[in-house]
Amino acid sequence: MAIVNVRIPDDLKTRMSSLPELNWSEIVREAIENKIASERRKAKDREKIRAASKTQDRIAETLSRRYSGNWKGTEVIRYWREHRYSSSTRQ
Repeated sequence: MAIVNVRIPDDLKTRMSSLPELNWSEIVREAIENKIASERRKAKDREKIRAASKTQDRIAETLSRRYSGNWKGTEVIRYWREHRYSSSTRQ
């Protein structure tokens, strides 16, 4: 097993010493494991976001070509939001 040295403030070491029943090595190992898992999830999320963004760009390009460049995504979103949530369009 590898050994890692960590520098901590003196007051933190004092507070840690006041809880000798805790296995600080295990706590640090778990914290490191959790951080690694969290960063891996973030990396996967970034990959998913990049893939979704590329898909969105391809769809926008297709619609732009289909409608001769006159298609504007923001106008479509605004239209559907108004018609979906507007009480004036409900019957």
